Amino acid sequence: MPVRPFNDALRKIRRGGLADELSEELNRLTKACTETGRAGELVMKLKLKPGKGGHIEVFDDVTVRMPKPERGVSIFFATPDGNLQTNDPRQGELEGIRSVDAEPEKTVRDVRAAG
Repeated sequence: MPVRPFNDALRKIRRGGLADELSEELNRLTKACTETGRAGELVMKLKLKPGKGGHIEVFDDVTVRMPKPERGVSIFFATPDGNLQTNDPRQGELEGIRSVDAEPEKTVRDVRAAG
């Protein structure tokens, strides 16, 4: 007797519910992988348990591991005291250099309008 295709059984598990769930999750996973450029995983498990009446109970489980978006990185420097700071403690400050918080608005003149 030939072996029946796996898809035949898959379509009958939970009256097609498992196949529908797998299709939806695969679609969702494909979109997430495309958007993030990272890998994901779809795992289907089937557990078969013989029943006392000569039947087989089929239990299914679907697990989806969506890709995580890449997170940014922050760069800090360790101080001798064990703290973190954004300035390199080994680099001295240059005299005469100052931080400008906001640049004042400049008036732009249209030279074409001047006659």
